[in-house]
Amino acid sequence: MFKLNIIVTNKDKHINKFYPMFTGRLNFFKKTCGFTLVELLIVIIVLVILTAIAVPSYTLITNKAKETAAETEMSNIAKALEVYSSEKSTYPAEADYPDALITSGIMNAVPEKDPWEVTYVYTCNDGESYMLKSFGINKAGGGDNDIIFINGVMTEEGAYPNS
Repeated sequence: MFKLNIIVTNKDKHINKFYPMFTGRLNFFKKTCGFTLVELLIVIIVLVILTAIAVPSYTLITNKAKETAAETEMSNIAKALEVYSSEKSTYPAEADYPDALITSGIMNAVPEKDPWEVTYVYTCNDGESYMLKSFGINKAGGGDNDIIFINGVMTEEGAYPNS
C-alpha cells in the first residue's frame, strides 16, 4: 500500500483555490463541527412527541379498516344467504353453514373468521330467520362492539358507526 502525502503551500494559489481543505496542516483531532448533547436531546424529544401523536391515530385507522372489512364480508354473506333463501325457501341450518352456500354455487368461498381472527357466529331458527354475528374489536360477546346481521339487515354496527 502506498501513502499519499499532499503538502500545499501558499505559493500554490491554484491548488488552494480548488482544494482549500489542503491548506496548511490537517488536524483530525480538532472538533470543528457536530451536534451538542442538547441538540440531540431536542431532536429525540420531538421524535417522541410525534410518535405519541401518530400511534393512536394509526391504531384508530387500523381498527376502523378492520371493522369495515368485517361489515363488508358479513354483508356479502348475508346477500348470499338471501339468495339461498329465495332459491330454497329456507335458510341453511347451522350444521350446513357455510357448506350449503358453497355447494349451491352461490359463493366460491365463505370467510369463516373476521379480521380479528374470531369465527363468525351463525345461528338459524327453523330456517325462517338467521343471525350472523362478529364480536368486533373486543373479541367478546355483548357491548357496543358487536356487528350483527339479522335476515340480511345490519342491526348493530360495531364500535365505529357508519357515516
